[in-house]
Amino acid sequence: MFRGEITEFQLYQNRKAEKLIMMPFCQEDLAMHGHNFFELAYITGGTAEHTLETEVKTISAGDYFIVDYGCLHGFQNCKNLTLINCLFLPETVDETLQGCRSFSQLLQGCLLKYYRMSLGKAKLARVFHDRNGQVGRLMQEMLLEYQEQKVGCYPLLRLKLLEILLLTLRGMIELEIDRPYSTSVQEVLEYVNGNYQDSLTLGTFCEQKHYSVAYISRRFKQETGVTLREYVQKIRIEKSCELLEDSDLKVVEIARRVGYEDIKFFNQIFKRRMQVSPREYRKICMNRAADG
Repeated sequence: MFRGEITEFQLYQNRKAEKLIMMPFCQEDLAMHGHNFFELAYITGGTAEHTLETEVKTISAGDYFIVDYGCLHGFQNCKNLTLINCLFLPETVDETLQGCRSFSQLLQGCLLKYYRMSLGKAKLARVFHDRNGQVGRLMQEMLLEYQEQKVGCYPLLRLKLLEILLLTLRGMIELEIDRPYSTSVQEVLEYVNGNYQDSLTLGTFCEQKHYSVAYISRRFKQETGVTLREYVQKIRIEKSCELLEDSDLKVVEIARRVGYEDIKFFNQIFKRRMQVSPREYRKICMNRAADG
């Protein structure tokens, strides 16, 4: 089992740099640092304080996290911390993803059929918990597969990595679905979902429902974690993604249908949330359809 710090992705097999490496690790305290590859770390024992960008969390067995390219992270107060590390390049998941630099982009590019939400910032600062042990079992299987190096090793590793990504995405979606909302916030959500293509104002909604604008604004942010404006943008971009994938409508027409008259502003919002332009998104969809 390795100890200390992994500084470079420079292990080689058959004189070629590996695109995926698995290793068990005894993690010691480590200052903030970044990588030029993705790191998927699964905690198998012990505890520590883990800092990912500006977010500090206490981690223990069953927790796991994915570190983006260039994303700073570090460990403090490590107490018998053991983990399984999966270091990989984006082309491990799919050859077309070479140059991808964030977990959010991985989901958008490779799991496009399932990916209908924005994860916010390009650099995802989030720790997940393996509630039923599925991810842990997959990581153990990947480690054994990597150590044995049997025929077909790397295709199997890729499939198991994809399964982990899908299970993680499923867990995120289930958390969104299971989150309870108050009556007032639920009414706002239904109002936006049914009228996203119109010019929406919180004042109009509050006047119809006899709510205070300040009260609804505060409750909505508290319960959903986003402002109403951010939520409206999220819904509009999700609907535009559906139209880009499932129709031949021009981008300018799609923008109008989801509530944007200004095509330049629509392109800016879309690129900010999806990390690619509408046309690039449509091209990815077409390539996925052709491949599968």
